[in-house]
This record gives sequence, C-alpha cells and structure tokens, in this order.
Amino acid sequence: MKKALLILSVLLFISCNSIKKTQQALNSGNYREAMNRSIQKLQKNKFNNKSADYARILKNSFEKYREQTLDRIDFLERETLKDNSKPVYELYVELQSVQNRVKPLLPLKNKSGENIDFKFFDFTENVLVGKENYANYLYTKASDLLRTNDKIDSRLAYNSLVELENLAPRFKNASSLKREAYINGIDFILVSLYNDTEQIIPSEVEDRLLNFSTLNLNDLWTEYHVNAREDVNYDLSVEIHFNNIQFSPERLLEKETSLNREVVDGWKYKKDRNGNYILDDKGNKIKEDVIVNASGVFYETIQSKEVNVTAEVNYFDLNTEQKINTYPLESLFIFENRFARFNGDERVLNKDELFLLRRGPVDYPSNERMLIDASEDIKAKLKAILNQQLSTN
Repeated sequence: MKKALLILSVLLFISCNSIKKTQQALNSGNYREAMNRSIQKLQKNKFNNKSADYARILKNSFEKYREQTLDRIDFLERETLKDNSKPVYELYVELQSVQNRVKPLLPLKNKSGENIDFKFFDFTENVLVGKENYANYLYTKASDLLRTNDKIDSRLAYNSLVELENLAPRFKNASSLKREAYINGIDFILVSLYNDTEQIIPSEVEDRLLNFSTLNLNDLWTEYHVNAREDVNYDLSVEIHFNNIQFSPERLLEKETSLNREVVDGWKYKKDRNGNYILDDKGNKIKEDVIVNASGVFYETIQSKEVNVTAEVNYFDLNTEQKINTYPLESLFIFENRFARFNGDERVLNKDELFLLRRGPVDYPSNERMLIDASEDIKAKLKAILNQQLSTN
C-alpha cells in the first residue's frame, strides 16, 4: 500500500512539474515550446485530470504565437531594404502547420467541462502568394547572377535554382537555367603527363595515373579531363613532369644470428626441498614445465631492389596563361623478399623465424614491374597534391 502511494506521489509530482514548465515557457514568451509541450501531452491523453490545464496553455500560447508571427510578417513585408519573400513564405507555412496540429485535438474542454473556443484562419492564399513571391525572387536572383558571366556567381545561381526546383518544380525555364549555371560554374582541368627521364614509363603506369575516375577527385564544381574536348573551354591545366626514375642494383644481404633460448621440454611433478610432491587444494600433484636451453644458428637472406621516382606537378591558369603553382612529387618503392635456413635445435625458433624457413628465393622484378608496383604510391601522392591545390582555390 505504501509503495503504491509512493508511486502515485511521484507521478503527481512529475505531472505538476511538467505543467509548471509548460506554463513557464508561456510566461517567458517561448510560445513554440509551450505549444509543443501542450500538444504532445494532449496527443497522449486529452481526457485525464491535467488535460484542461494543457488545453488552457495551448489556447493562450497558440493565440500569442499567431499574433507574434503576424506582427513579424507585417514588419518583413513593410521592410524595403531587402527581399524578405523567403521568411514571409516560411512563416505563413509555419502558421498553417501549427493550426493543422491543433485541429485534430479538438474539442478540448476547460475545467468546467465546456469546450474551449479556438479560432482558426485560412492562410492558404497567403502561403500560395508567398510561395510565388519567393519563387520569383529566386528566379530573378539566379538570372541576374548568370548575366555577370562570373564562375562564382554561376555557382550561386545554381544553388538558388536548386532551391527553386525544390520549391516549385517546372517553374518557367528554371531547369535549363540550372544546367547553364552548372556548366558555367565548373572548373574544367586538363591533365597531361610528360616523361623527361631516360627511362621508359610503361603504358600501364600512365593508364593508372590518368584514370581519374578511381581517384574520386571530380566534385560538383571540378572536372578533370585527360583528353581535351573541343566543346570545353578549360580553366586550368595540370602538367605532371617525371624528371628522374632511378633503380637500385639487385641486392642480396645475408645475416647470421646465433640463437640461445630457454624452451619447454615436457613436464614433471613439482617437489619441495625435501623431495616431497606438492599437492593442490584437491590433493592432486602439481605439474610444472621442464625448462632446457636450446641453441642454433639462424641464416637470414634478404633480397631487395628499389625504385625512386621524382616528378613535378605544375598548375597553369589557362585564362591568364600563367603558372600558378608547382608541387614536388617523390615516391620510393622497395621490393623485399626474406627467407632463411637454420642449423640447430628448431625448438629455439619463434613463429616469425619458422615462417622465414618456409620461404625461399624469388626472381627479382623487372624495372617495368617495379614501376607498375610503384604506381599506386605515386597515384596516392598525386591525389594528395591535387586535393591540396583544390583547397587553396
């Protein structure tokens, strides 16, 4: 019984506290919060003993919010320093939305059991006019921006036209204007690769480096081409000049290591100093590992070969015909193969050493193969350079 009374007291406290917070929101002018809290409570249950309090708060906050919003709209419509079509439209949409949330809750009753009178206004015409005004504003703004023939303005025009498309699909010729704004806003970049070394660069390496689809560099406003198109006016060019490709000799390094380690060689029963067996709590003899020394000589062989590639990445502004940036590119690729042989007690060997014993010598890769294997690292370095340049634009 006491437990039930305690739970009831807690619930009453929570309920009263919730009403108090909702009333405080109303008193402090947070009409949206007061409405939202009241609506949520009434949606759950509008027939309990607290519903009349929430209904009263909802009516007061609803009317004050509407009055406040209409005053704000009146001010925005009178202001002439800037176009306020967007906030005016959005405020009318919000007024209509709030009314649509309240209507399904009706009828709501006061504490005397009488219906509370909610007055509603039809804002449909205001919403439609506001939407048309906002759409015309976006269209006019985008059209004016496109007339400047400026790339940044074209991107701003595109953003406005995307917003217009979401607001009013098929508005005038907005779709074709959006396409025009997109084309005008793109930075078209032509990429070329030059071999200034005395080495032959395999075609597979060139194909990998110039396959920009795998670099994921193209974004909304940047497009890379490796083959010039006659219908495109390029803004920038990127020239990748390989100036040195150096291969090391094929190297063979042998290392001899003496190993001497303690290893487990079976087990025995543990005894005390007097030679008596040591027992556990259950009376069983305790086992312990037998440790012995194992040794041997480990002969490791390392095959290695390196290729070092250096290049220069030059950026040119094709509109001014000037070089705007230069980046060094360097990549080192190392081929390495390790294997080993062993004389001695194999118990001394660890897992890594045992693994090397199962390996053997392999053929050294050709210079062409080395360059192909190095291309992934070169490509990653190139991508980092291109992203660095994009971030400076």
